[in-house]
Amino acid sequence: MLKGTNLNYTKAYNYRIVLEMIRLHGPIARSDIAHSTGLTVQTVANISNRLLNRKLIREGERRTNGRGAPSTALEVNPKGALSIGIDFNRDHLTAVLVDLAGKVKAKVFFELNSPEPEKAVELIASSIEHLIKHVDVNLSELIGVGVGLPGPLEIIGNEVVTNAVNPKLFPKWKHVPIIEMIGKHTKLPIFLENNASSAAIGERWYGEGKAYANFVYAFFGIGFGSGIIINGQLYNGNNRNAGEIGFFPIDASLSPLSVDPKPHIGEHFNLNSLYDWLEKNGAHASEPEDLLTLFQKKNPFFMDWLNTGIKLLGSVFTSVEYLLDPEAIILGGRLPTSILNYIKDGVAIQLRELRVLETQSIPILLTTSAGADAAALGAATLPMFNIFAANPDILLKKDDE
Repeated sequence: MLKGTNLNYTKAYNYRIVLEMIRLHGPIARSDIAHSTGLTVQTVANISNRLLNRKLIREGERRTNGRGAPSTALEVNPKGALSIGIDFNRDHLTAVLVDLAGKVKAKVFFELNSPEPEKAVELIASSIEHLIKHVDVNLSELIGVGVGLPGPLEIIGNEVVTNAVNPKLFPKWKHVPIIEMIGKHTKLPIFLENNASSAAIGERWYGEGKAYANFVYAFFGIGFGSGIIINGQLYNGNNRNAGEIGFFPIDASLSPLSVDPKPHIGEHFNLNSLYDWLEKNGAHASEPEDLLTLFQKKNPFFMDWLNTGIKLLGSVFTSVEYLLDPEAIILGGRLPTSILNYIKDGVAIQLRELRVLETQSIPILLTTSAGADAAALGAATLPMFNIFAANPDILLKKDDE
């Protein structure tokens, strides 16, 4: 259905555009914002005054650019907004408190073993309470809680998002109304995405993705998935499950970890299965840091798993490249950075060998700048992104208007 817009939506969009310019390019003068956005100087002045009044931005140094009076540069006020991010999976929970500039003000971490929903929600609620109580937080600055969970997501009636969390591997979490359950413990707005999409949003907002409007974030968690950013916005797909490349089918004989009747690449990158397989072959690992030790020692079983994974990823990323034509493919998640860099370099060779047609522009391969907390930082970005990002969808009128 085609929808129109009105002046109120245009004003809201311009407001976010100005904030986005200041966030990405500040300190920046009002005149430079006007020149870059095509808005009038008066419009930028009015919007910047509103942002100053809300304390989302602050005035910085005065600059002299040739003739005329010095101009005052604008920059984001880190204290203007705070948010909490929850990265939850079968093996861990990471909770962070983040300011508007993306700085982690506090963090809590727990190792887990597939907790049931009620126990997990209690831990999430206590983590939120801990972050608020143990940091000097002005509650008026706290804008929401972002929650990243393993997918796939499901949407039930009235656009209520619940979570299936892969019922095969996490059976007691099927159809869990997670937002409703967490909402009983906090009055803060709650925003939900799968872990990979959360990490992609965080990378777009604060990390390497700031430089790219179109990229795919390959997320190595306890499994494997991705988040897709198109024109600066998260692409969800019809059922909010775009990017589930962990279900990309593979030949079972290629991976020693394949056991599913329908083998897929996510099995190969399932860390719990990897730990068990390594243990059977005399190599102990129970967390990502142990994998780093095996990598540094060039353990033959771990290196065999890693090199096999690179070959499998070559086919996946070739498909991603031809289907989406992204500017970049960014690798991140819980695997240590040196392992991600090894994967990146190996995949680059695979892509050169697999490309049928050498295009003039190929995606840049990068590793995340957020480290192991990428998903938690991304989850904390969800409230910021939903409330402040210059999303073109806000130009559209709602159905009931």
